Parts: sequence; C-alpha cells; structure tokens
Amino acid sequence: MKRVYIFTVILSMVLLAAACSRGDYENAPDIVGGHTVVNNLPGRKYMMSIADEMVTAALDELELGLSINERGAAERSSHFNVNGSLTTPGSTWTVKAEDSQMKGLSLHCTAADQWQLSFDGEFVLIYEENLYPTVFTLMVDKYKPEDPESADEGWKVSLTGRREERGGYHCTFDTASITYVNTRGAGAPGWNQVFGDLYMYVFKNDAQVDACCLSFEGSPSQATYIRGL
Repeated sequence: MKRVYIFTVILSMVLLAAACSRGDYENAPDIVGGHTVVNNLPGRKYMMSIADEMVTAALDELELGLSINERGAAERSSHFNVNGSLTTPGSTWTVKAEDSQMKGLSLHCTAADQWQLSFDGEFVLIYEENLYPTVFTLMVDKYKPEDPESADEGWKVSLTGRREERGGYHCTFDTASITYVNTRGAGAPGWNQVFGDLYMYVFKNDAQVDACCLSFEGSPSQATYIRGL
C-alpha cells in the first residue's frame, strides 16, 4: 500500500465521503499481506493499511518466530532477542533486527497457542514518508477450524492501539476480534479470508471528529467501509 495521501487529506475526504462504500477493486488479489490496494476511498485505504500492513506485519513476525522455535534455532537467531521457548507460557521474544519495520515488537506467550504482541514505535502506513508514532497491543489465538479435518490455518486477533499524525490529528483503533484465515493450503503466503470488524476513531487535538468501521466478511477486497458511526 504505497499511495501518496497525507492524513489531513485522508481525514477531509473521509468527512465528505458517502456513508457506506462497498469495495470495488480491479483485479486485486484477495489475499492480505504483500499486495497493493487500488481504487477506493482514502479513509478505507487507511483502515485497510492497519489491517493489511500493520496487523499482518506483526503476524508475520509471530510466524517467523514460531518457525525458528520449531527448528530449534532460537539461540542462534539474529532476528529476535530470545527468552525461553516461544510456545511456553511466560516466554517473551523481541524483534531486534534493524531491517524489520516491527523492530521492538514483543511476542509474549500467555497460554498454549496464545500470544500477546506489543509494539511502541514508528510505523509506516500507506506510503513511505508516513512514518509516525504507533502503539498497539494484539492478542493472538491460533485459529481452530470447526471441521477438525480442515487444513485451513490462521489467527484470531483482538487489537487496540493509537497512532499520531501531523497537524494535531491522531486516531485510535480497536476490534472485538478479527480472524485471518488461509484456505489455500500450507505454504501459501498471506490470508485470503478475513472476518470481523475494525473500528477507527479520528481526533483533532482532543476532539473526536469522526468514527469509521471496516467490516470483513470473507474476501478482503469486499470489506465494507462505513463512516460516521
């Protein structure tokens, strides 16, 4: 998502946008993580960037950590500071790699197949110059399909966070839960099915000026964007 929009422009267009807009991507792959989003409202793009860049970047770090842990290579990792097995409750790994956009992210195992991911640093959303202080906590549970024979894989997450922007603007965001599912088989990158609602509240200094929701019902490109909640 490398599109040149500053947040103040995004905000003004959000305030003037229609109350509800259905996604209408042209030839966009229905996979979150690693693809470019085109053809939609700037407010929707901003929220999709939270779901499809920030959250997926944190999940990528968790999956990398679990892969390293499974291979028994934790003590040799140059990517993480390691404290115990990542699958043992109470253990914490921290991203230390200088080339990671999630440097400083902590991965704390809270229970079997459950983790708390915490980040407090600068993060890029939408375009490379949009690097601003971002704080979030992501509670992550391993996705368990209803059908025990299913090969579907993924994560169920709940998110709370805050991001600063220029001109006195900031936003907060949260979810009850969002589920990221890969139904394409082991080894396929990203997640092609997403379910749940992401909420964002926009502030100018201390005054709330807008509220938005991005609702996922399966195919990521068909997520519904609603503003003015």
